[in-house]
Parts: sequence; structure tokens; C-alpha cells
Amino acid sequence: MSMSIRSTLRTPRSPARAARTGRHVVVGALIAMAGLGAGCASSTTSASSSQSTTPTPAYQKAGPNPVGVTTLDLGPAGAPYGERLSTVFYPADPHALSGHAHFSYTEGSTLPAALQGILPAKYNTTTTTDAWDGPPASRSGPYPVVLFSHGFGGQRLYYSKLLTGIASWGYVVISADFLERGLASQALRTGSTADPARDSTIMSASLDAVERASTDPASVLHATVDPKKVAAVGHSAGGQTAFDALDSPKVSTAVGWAPVGPAGTPSAKPVMLIVAQGDSAVPPSRVTSSYQDFPGPKVLVIISGEGHNTYTDICEGIRSGGGLISYAVANNFTTPSLAKLGINGCERSNLAPDRFWPIVQYYTVLQLQNQLRGNPSASVTAPPAGRFPGFTVTVTQANAST
Repeated sequence: MSMSIRSTLRTPRSPARAARTGRHVVVGALIAMAGLGAGCASSTTSASSSQSTTPTPAYQKAGPNPVGVTTLDLGPAGAPYGERLSTVFYPADPHALSGHAHFSYTEGSTLPAALQGILPAKYNTTTTTDAWDGPPASRSGPYPVVLFSHGFGGQRLYYSKLLTGIASWGYVVISADFLERGLASQALRTGSTADPARDSTIMSASLDAVERASTDPASVLHATVDPKKVAAVGHSAGGQTAFDALDSPKVSTAVGWAPVGPAGTPSAKPVMLIVAQGDSAVPPSRVTSSYQDFPGPKVLVIISGEGHNTYTDICEGIRSGGGLISYAVANNFTTPSLAKLGINGCERSNLAPDRFWPIVQYYTVLQLQNQLRGNPSASVTAPPAGRFPGFTVTVTQANAST
């Protein structure tokens, strides 16, 4: 599939053009992040906190399943993008891991194929996950499906560590590339466009693809998918896509990480919204407003500190001086104000992202378990003291089903 992508993209004609293109990539990605702060309608819907002493499993840690990773082709995305791909994180057969390497990717590899050579080695950070590359799926399925949507200017692999953690609790997580509003559109200078209807079609196509793979005896995903249990999760602009997916009768619940609100009328299905207090792109006030608009069962989780980019794997690279954003800053390819947005939550003054991710994973998995595995009326509460050292977590819940 990578050969197919290379054949559809034009290689820069010279080193000078490549440098100019590289500059566009980093500046465009930062501008995309800045654009996330657009306005959102306010709401006055009341909300109430809930309390419960019912213990829950340690969802902040790795679950009982080893995780495999594979790639599905969602079909042609048209020029200049080539094929649209999706990455699937799934419970793997614990007895079939031998010979399979841990899944990893470089930040340069997330660029369109024709541009992957522009990022100097110093900034081309590598992310290695606890997942395995391509083993057979567990025979203990089928498992619920989680449809994931990345943020504006983002890429399907940027959340691999969090998605691995979710899959380890018994979920098939499929992360599609929303190329027209992602990193590819910035790199190829096509002009990122917001199109909720298109994004909904892509998310639906990812569900169709993983369902087909589950029926294919030759696929590592054979017999893994329970098509009657489907949720949607998204970050930032991808949160809007996740909330819009609730219009489908197949999707039961949605979780937004620093999410933009739905494009249309908010669904009455159960939702959870998670935001960090230090988010300067989609701040807590905006997420709270979106939360108030939802009429059905809903949970709002506010985490102290951190910021908009802390959900991503690349946050670790930014903290160590690597990645596209650090390359832009080091070479004066961007303004200080845009750079500040790009590193929001990933500065060395922030707590390390691997201390933030467990909170996001805990509440996301809790919502999935409650809504897809038979406990929809469960109370969601703030964690006990000491569970997430260095953080304060505030939880509000309203209109829980009875």
C-alpha cells in the first residue's frame, strides 16, 4: 500500500523546493492547531456531580490482553492523497506473539511518502509502543469496536500509546486518516477543509472495513469484531466527528478528548467530554459549553494542568526537542505565538505525558465499559486521592439513565 501512495504523489524537484515544502509542513501544522480555538455556542443546561463508592478496575493501566497492530486500506482518497489507510489496535493471541516485533513508527513516516525525507534525523523521533506488529487476534472475541478520529492537522498514528491501552481492555480500535483536514493536507498544500459529512463517511467506512476483515478467515482480525457494540472517540476536531457518529444507529456512545462540539443537534446518547485545564486551543470553558448542550446522559472530566497536545505520542518528542514542531522552532519557521500553541501541554514545565495518559485512558475505558458492557447507569466519580499523583481531576455527571 505504501508503494501505491508513492506512485500518486509528486516528489519535490530540488532540495530547495523540498526545504520550502518542509517549511510549509511545520508552519501549516501549527496554524491548524491554532485554528482549533474557533467559537462554539454557549449553553445554560444544568449539571450535577455524582458520588459512588463502587470500585472499578485499574483501567489506567494495561489491561489483560496483549495488543496487535495491523493496517487496513479504506480505498482511494483521490489526488493528491492516494490510498486512505487506517490502523487497527486489537486484542492479540497471547500464544502467537513470538516473531512479532513491538510496533513503532517515526514522526517522519507520518508525512506523505514524497516528503518523508525532509525531516532531519535529529528531529525524526521514534515512538515505540507496548503493542505487537501483526500477530493473530485473540480467540476470545468478538470484541466491541472503537472508531477513532484524530485532530485537525493530525495523523492516525499520533495516538498509538493511548489507543494501545484502550485495546488492551478488550476493544478493537480503528484509527483512520482524515487526510483532508490532517497533516497530509498541510504537507501537500491542498488547503485543509472542515467537512463534517465527509468525516462521518470516513468513520463509517472504517467500521465497514474492520467488519469485513473480521469475516475474512485470511485476516489477522478474523472473528474479532462485535458489530452490535460500537463507540466513537476523537481528539479536538476529531471529537466533533465522534459526536456526529452518534447519528448512526450502530454507535452507542462517544468520548471527546479536548473536543469540538457536534456539527449538528447534540445527540441524546451517552457522552463523555475530557479536557485539560491548561488547554489553550479548546479551553475548558468551550468544552463545558459543549457538555451543557448535550441532553442525554453525560460526563465532564476536567484534568488540572497539561494542554491540547498532551494526548498525543508526539508530545514526548516535543519535550525532548524532537519532532516537526521543534524543527520549526529551531529554524525560525514559525512565530512564537504559533509555536506556543503547537507545544501546548508538552513543555518541560508540564508533567510528563505518560502521567497524563493514564487519566484519559481510565475515564475513556470506564465510559466504554459502562455503556457497551451493561452498566449504563453507573456513577462516574473523581478518583481517590493519590491515584494520579500531581493531578486534580474534577468530574461532573448529569442525566444518568436509571
